[in-house]
Amino acid sequence: MTGLPADMQLHLVQSIDDLMEMKRWAGERRETPMGVDTESGGLSPWHTRLRTIQVGDKHHGWCVPWDQWGGGALEILNAYEGGFTWHNLPHDAKFMSVKTGWKVPWRRCDDTMIGARIQDPTRPAGLKPLTSKLVDKAAVTGQKLLDDGMKAQGWTWDTVPIGFEPYWIYAAMDPVLNCHLWEQIIPDVQANFGAVYDLEMAIVRICTKMMIKGMRLDPTYINAERVRLSAFTEQAKAWLKREFGVTSVLSAGQISHALTRLGVEIDAFTDQGAPKMDKENLERYQATSGPVAAELIRYVLAVRHATKLQGTYLDNFMTMADADGILHASINTLAARTSRMSMSEPNLQNLPRDDKMIRGSFIPREGNVLVTCDLNQIEARLGAHFSEDEGLIAAFNDADENGTDFFCGVAGGIYGEDITKKDPRRQLTKNVVYSSLYGAGTRKMAQTAGVPFEQMQPVADGFNATYPGLKATLERLYREAMERKKPYIVTPMGRHIPLDRDRAFTQGLNSLIQGHAAEYFKVSVTNMEAAGLDEYLLVPVHDEMIADVPSELAHEVSRAIEECMTDLDGYRVRMTAGADILTERWQKV
Repeated sequence: MTGLPADMQLHLVQSIDDLMEMKRWAGERRETPMGVDTESGGLSPWHTRLRTIQVGDKHHGWCVPWDQWGGGALEILNAYEGGFTWHNLPHDAKFMSVKTGWKVPWRRCDDTMIGARIQDPTRPAGLKPLTSKLVDKAAVTGQKLLDDGMKAQGWTWDTVPIGFEPYWIYAAMDPVLNCHLWEQIIPDVQANFGAVYDLEMAIVRICTKMMIKGMRLDPTYINAERVRLSAFTEQAKAWLKREFGVTSVLSAGQISHALTRLGVEIDAFTDQGAPKMDKENLERYQATSGPVAAELIRYVLAVRHATKLQGTYLDNFMTMADADGILHASINTLAARTSRMSMSEPNLQNLPRDDKMIRGSFIPREGNVLVTCDLNQIEARLGAHFSEDEGLIAAFNDADENGTDFFCGVAGGIYGEDITKKDPRRQLTKNVVYSSLYGAGTRKMAQTAGVPFEQMQPVADGFNATYPGLKATLERLYREAMERKKPYIVTPMGRHIPLDRDRAFTQGLNSLIQGHAAEYFKVSVTNMEAAGLDEYLLVPVHDEMIADVPSELAHEVSRAIEECMTDLDGYRVRMTAGADILTERWQKV
């Protein structure tokens, strides 16, 4: 831990003299790239204001109020020809683009949050906690002073006065901390994880462009669905109250009493002895109860579902949209330790899988169509590739060459006969395949499939005997990980993914597959940029890319995106993708 310099100086620009002094400082040589940061009234540049721009190096930090002296800050950024370092660059880039019009010179930028996540994804990612851990424990001191002051005055991030000393000191210190972090992180990451860092920096650039573009909503459609859902929930609630005395679909007590009166034996309880009335248990009671109780449960679940659809999704979509009806969801490009991406505000990766209505809220821009392209069975294909199992590889190659089903082929290898898609043994086999990728034992496989252990055991045994490579790879990865001081696996690009020592056996293969699936998808996205397709891209959803494309280019662009996501020669099995053109809304038939 190096410690912050005793001569560190923090400045608030309040006059033309301050601005000229900052410009003089900006012309000096420095040990690291120039640190840059912003402070705003909230997380969304479409709903909150930019308050300050901060610049700094290891010894000086400058807080520039945007409304008064922002033009001077932009002059410095435009004139500076060296590199910049940021912490969570996509957030600042959105504010800089939307509020100031300044375009981030991405090729000259580093992001210490990205570097830190690559270096060790188990550490805290926030600027001050991370600096406290790596540079100086005193880095978090100013945070408490600011929090206490804001709480005492009832200020928010949007209303705290810039002249409040703990606030502007907090702000001015950020680029200083960032420069110290840069020294601790970026040279090491560039030396040891160069290819990974280059990929991740390319992805944050492309995803920031997608976030700024956003997805178009259909307000007429959304409002009509809100009215329909409201009418249903009111009618259903009235019926539940009239017939069963249930006034709240969230009241476990009311629902359990009503079910008990109908002869349902309640057998699931919390640690405190209250009845569990969650979806899983209600569906279980529904499957074993008489028609009246089953109808009660059906309506309880339906009202809960409708309420969630309206509140969590439709209402939030309208609240989060900008003035033009565009929704700018946030993309976290390094959310998990495996480097899988996530989304928030809202989480478009977590929309109801079987509910077309919610996805139908999104429509293409005028004259356009939506193109969606999804990787085909990426996890299972990577499992076959990494396992080097000749049987699994042959099953995939046969399915690709003949247009047959991979899981039917694997099941046929286990049972020694042809298996069709309607055969229940196909689903059991599919459960075994994916559970094996996740390192699950037979009991977990049975639980997931909803079948007795005795029924699952011979399927699992048959799979391991017929396709031994997957289990052997699982064991090999575990041995290699445990030989290291701290267990981790290494992806083909050289990324280190830490494993929990007590769960390393089950995590190893899954982490390798998830980690490289993320890398494969991200490389595909950079291929799209190289092909000039990035102007059409909207959002990545798991292993799927959504694009907004002029109608006349739809077939050409969909084929091009498929090609960018396809690799027929670089793996032991083909890596393929399939595109669809959606003419009206994000709603597959």
